[in-house]
Amino acid sequence: MLRHFIESLRLFLQLFQDLPPLPRWTFLPGIVLILAYPLMSVLFGTGSEGQAFVTAFLLALAVRIAVRFEDLVAQLRARFGRSETAMMALVAALTPLLLLATVDDSLWCQRLQSAYYIIFGAMFLSDMMAGRNDMAERFWPWPEMRRHLPTMTRVMVLFNLAFLLLNETLIHTVEPSHWLLFWVLLPVLSHAVLAALAETVLNLDDDRDATA
Repeated sequence: MLRHFIESLRLFLQLFQDLPPLPRWTFLPGIVLILAYPLMSVLFGTGSEGQAFVTAFLLALAVRIAVRFEDLVAQLRARFGRSETAMMALVAALTPLLLLATVDDSLWCQRLQSAYYIIFGAMFLSDMMAGRNDMAERFWPWPEMRRHLPTMTRVMVLFNLAFLLLNETLIHTVEPSHWLLFWVLLPVLSHAVLAALAETVLNLDDDRDATA
């Protein structure tokens, strides 16, 4: 068992050497945040770090929502009518922005990321408990992934839990300005971990089938 665990760990780490590339637009929100936060700190002046944080984060979050809006609409359009899709897409896009603009608190910005992991983790957990793979199928709709979806559903529960704990740990241990760097790097980090986990599941399932 120990040898099998070490081999799995070695395979997992090796997968980080050859990851699928990220679309260029993935880095745009981070670039906006890196530029906006120092600028807002200067504009608002000393003692207004919280306001600078919230304003810069709102700008970056708006960009992130904008670049993903087309994919969101496409996913909703596949399941709902045109009017329902338009309404749900606008609600999903505007609600977090309006909420953060209303409360004007940097902690709410940080906790928004935790809420994301809680919601998606709960959805994967619901699928796992009901014996479904609906969420995993949306992430990996390709035919060759179909037999791996039950395993990926369980993996995604752990993935969201791990990133939830990571985010909460950073909230309590680092300065808000340092947490912004984590948010900038988060798309790359989560993409790398998720791609490596998916490849590990594929290889382990294939090895298990070969030795069965």
